[in-house]
Amino acid sequence: MTYSVVLLGATGAIGSKIALKLAKHQDQLGRVAFLTPTANSGPEKEAKYDAVPIPRVVGDYEDPKSYQGFDIVISAVGDPLCEAQIKYIDAAFEGGAQHFYPAEFGADLTNEVAHGESYFANKVKVRNYLEEKVRNDPTKGYTYIMTSLFSDFMIQYNILFLSEDKKSANFLGKPDALLTTTYSDDVGGITVLSLLPTHLKALNERREIRFSGSTLTIAQYFATVSRVLGHDINVQYLSKESSYAYEEEQKASGNEFMYRFTSARRVLGFGDSVMLNPDNDSYPELKPVTWEETVKLLLD
Repeated sequence: MTYSVVLLGATGAIGSKIALKLAKHQDQLGRVAFLTPTANSGPEKEAKYDAVPIPRVVGDYEDPKSYQGFDIVISAVGDPLCEAQIKYIDAAFEGGAQHFYPAEFGADLTNEVAHGESYFANKVKVRNYLEEKVRNDPTKGYTYIMTSLFSDFMIQYNILFLSEDKKSANFLGKPDALLTTTYSDDVGGITVLSLLPTHLKALNERREIRFSGSTLTIAQYFATVSRVLGHDINVQYLSKESSYAYEEEQKASGNEFMYRFTSARRVLGFGDSVMLNPDNDSYPELKPVTWEETVKLLLD
């Protein structure tokens, strides 16, 4: 058996990684494509679409007809479209798809702390809706991919909050708190490996897959960066209590992203984004990139 797969959000940070892996494994799948909502989105967007290495279909994320002929839908849409996935789930199942991957690719939302933070509210809402949707339909299934923070993004987007000279940092968290990180290429890799028939035995399976690159203390993350850069980093650790005032300041100033992301930082910095008992051993064909390898790739 081979599955047909359609990808939403193929030009995004994680969607692009998934598209590359789908192209690599296309010989083990049936029809593979990515869906876009319009035929002509302007030169800049069209150039991004042209770079996606799998075929394109034009339709509408909310139109069941767009999902006809596909068994599996992978949603890699960004945060602004997260809640809208509820409509995409309805459309996908009505159009004949039987298995849905929502855009999680991050914290383990079974963790009560993560579950209660505002940054993850829409992801939780989508998860609850999807589970309710399949509860009374034995033909439908889903997969949650949970990898915690993307290690390369941690550096590229300065989630360590390093100073410009990289000799100091103000980090919301505790030095001994554990954090899991996974390289974004490996997020794409585990997503696609998990849908191959060797791993997905039936479309109605309901799975939670946890995959990790490295699990270290926050202090160890900084120590690795320090070692690669060849100098000390003076880290000031900020308390969870201090984050609430900062969060409100960001909201008052109109910095919507930092207002929302502060909620995620509380999860990342205090030990609530750890992949306990990861499923790495079930995917021996994927050797994850470690934190140290990531730092050397991006900073050495």
